[in-house]
Amino acid sequence: MAHYYNTEHIHPYSWDQVAEAIFQRYPNPFARHVLSEDTVHRELLSGGTLYTRRFITKTNKVPSWGEKYLSRLARKVPLMEESFIDTKEKIITLYTRSVGFGAFMTATEKVVYHASPDNPEHTVAVKSAWVESSFYGLRSAIKNFGIERFKKNCVKATEGFNHVLEKFHRQQTSLRELGTVKLAEFQVKKDLLREGVTERVESMKERGLHIKEEVTEKVEHMKEGVTEKVEHMRERSREMKERAKETAELTAKEVTERVKANATLHAAED
Repeated sequence: MAHYYNTEHIHPYSWDQVAEAIFQRYPNPFARHVLSEDTVHRELLSGGTLYTRRFITKTNKVPSWGEKYLSRLARKVPLMEESFIDTKEKIITLYTRSVGFGAFMTATEKVVYHASPDNPEHTVAVKSAWVESSFYGLRSAIKNFGIERFKKNCVKATEGFNHVLEKFHRQQTSLRELGTVKLAEFQVKKDLLREGVTERVESMKERGLHIKEEVTEKVEHMKEGVTEKVEHMRERSREMKERAKETAELTAKEVTERVKANATLHAAED
């Protein structure tokens, strides 16, 4: 029969922050026994749950009392981690199972992360473990060893994850502060640009008004010049008409006098 143990730990960070960092737990100063991690599969299940399968390699420390019997046991052990992230219900479920060494010990760990009912800014991690062994003669000792190691690793895992969460929190705070500074700088540049554009527009308006005044003045001057020329031409036209009239009257008078003179001359000749 498998030995079972469960416990609860608190992360002083919101569920959203935990979800963002759940795949960044390693490396950290409290998990030096974790050697590698590889994501081999990921898919979005029906209902919006994100499923991920990863392989993690850790060191496999053998208890001192088992060195005589387990000296050939590999010092590295592969683990398969399966995670389900339900963003609607805000629940993260992790299963970790040992791969190989079934005759020595099989261990299954389960961690469920959910928001704390007492403080929504905190996250509760409910951790459970099942340890089984079929190693004849040492089954009970191996299962006890597995449970005790799980207890110790639970504390280290919580401290390590909190270390990562704190790092993420500082990064997010720095990014927010940087974003605030950049936004303020952008606003200042925008205001300066707006002021510069406004000044240029006002300058163009003033220049336009000045040009308009100059054009209006030139048009008025041209109008006055044209009016003077028209009046001058009208005056000359009147003068020419009067001269033509005088010339016409003089010519008619001369013609009449010549006719009379010719008539008188003919009468005398007769």
